[in-house]
Amino acid sequence: MRVGRYATASYGKDWLEESIREAARAAGEVDWWFTPDIVRSLMIYLRERFPGSTITLEELGGKIRGILERIGFEEIGARVALTPPTVSLSLDEMAREAGEGFELRFFQLLDARLEELTGLGASAIALTEAHEGVKRLCAAKYWTQSCRDLEEEIAHFLRQRAAASGGCRLELRAAA
Repeated sequence: MRVGRYATASYGKDWLEESIREAARAAGEVDWWFTPDIVRSLMIYLRERFPGSTITLEELGGKIRGILERIGFEEIGARVALTPPTVSLSLDEMAREAGEGFELRFFQLLDARLEELTGLGASAIALTEAHEGVKRLCAAKYWTQSCRDLEEEIAHFLRQRAAASGGCRLELRAAA
């Protein structure tokens, strides 16, 4: 799945089921038992009949609303509001784009990408390949004290950004 120009880390039936259950609760259906069947049907459709290799959040929401409307649950379909699952953002790719040793440019890119993703509704962002990106920015072959210091600076930046973003969860991951 894609959120804007970014790939999500993962999405699965649990996330879809919870999104539909939330819509059902909002429509007054507390223990709506059709959810697993709808998600199963949707997953089969996406795997076997969907023409593309990725689907946007808007397209997926439309598919869910369409299914619910066709089986007579328009009220629930109208309340489906998908929030993106965790979105992956490679710090190593951003470090490569910024250029070796250009920390200021890296932080500008990071800030712009986080702003873009939160603007698209992302509620969780996994910042992957942190060690590789930090080593690239430090022009280091091995993990050094300078790397640890920069990683802490990035973590501090992310904590400040998370606090200012109104609830977007930011997770720093060493590997992909």
